[in-house]
Amino acid sequence: MNLKLESQDGFLLVAKIGGNLSFGEALKIGKSVCDAAAEKGYRDVLADCLALKGKLSVADMYELGKSMAEHCLKKSMALRVAMIGQAPTITGFGAQVARNRGLSVRTFTDRQAGLDWLNQFRPKPPRRGTSSGVHVRVQFRPKLARDEP
Repeated sequence: MNLKLESQDGFLLVAKIGGNLSFGEALKIGKSVCDAAAEKGYRDVLADCLALKGKLSVADMYELGKSMAEHCLKKSMALRVAMIGQAPTITGFGAQVARNRGLSVRTFTDRQAGLDWLNQFRPKPPRRGTSSGVHVRVQFRPKLARDEP
């Protein structure tokens, strides 16, 4: 298995994962991605597994989801992860196991759906010409002759 990490818009860590799927490598790469996101200050991760081939047993998928959730939560990483992939490689079962343990992870079959899910959590910038919610009132008083010493 191979991994390439890149930033998208400074808000999103994209992990491109390819090669032949194995439980040990998947666990190692998954932990590396979570650690890199936490170290670099990313909250959102898009794990693009479309180039990944093979499949894990149900027991391995369960253990992978459980181990990833434990790893991230133990390090107080509140990540949101969108997994992009196709069955039989990415089935959603491991993600469901991780989600049941508190990790915010969803699976998608196409990249745009994963990005849309992650983007819904992004803060919306104020629209141009609208108030930002901060109001400052400044009042000037003309200097009067009686104010002078």
